[in-house]
Amino acid sequence: MARNALTAEEVDSMRSRLCSSALDIFRESGIEGVTFRALADHMGVSHTLPYRYFENKDALLASVRVMCFAEFERYVRERESREASAQGRVLAVLDAYVGFVFEHRIEYELIFATPQPPPQRYPQLLAARRSLFEHSVGLVQACITEGLIEGDAREVTHAVWAGLHGLLALHVANQLVHGLTLQQLVTPMIHRIMGPFRGDVR
Repeated sequence: MARNALTAEEVDSMRSRLCSSALDIFRESGIEGVTFRALADHMGVSHTLPYRYFENKDALLASVRVMCFAEFERYVRERESREASAQGRVLAVLDAYVGFVFEHRIEYELIFATPQPPPQRYPQLLAARRSLFEHSVGLVQACITEGLIEGDAREVTHAVWAGLHGLLALHVANQLVHGLTLQQLVTPMIHRIMGPFRGDVR
């Protein structure tokens, strides 16, 4: 007897449950531990069920990363919304990046510190990656317009983005071993990239 067709809401709900369970497995066992069999066992469902919703492990992890990116962007934008000035908003975004690593380290690792297929393969994930970055370009442009910093907004944002993620990746990998902590390094690095930009990242 054929199964009744699932509604779009039911499909979305199951995909969300699968993604949440996959994140739990990643938290416990790392990227290698995330398999469809482990996912089915974790959820107590048929071993074939995950295949009805995701083509393969890469597709599953892409959806998990989209979920984590949504949480990351909510986290950053909520903190940014507390500030009124252009400078305050940029500093709040930078501070939120650092805060997210301390509060959601596993999600950060999955988003930024694990091997991944070419981003163009999963357009929804690529869009999620670009969303916060493009928003940050706009914030930096507002600071340039106000004369707080100089340069091209996209170039400055790229430089800060690369430098900050470099520090965060080293911190996550426990490789900041030369006498200065992440918190001690972030603000000097930002000042060197942005120039005479007052304010500290906590």
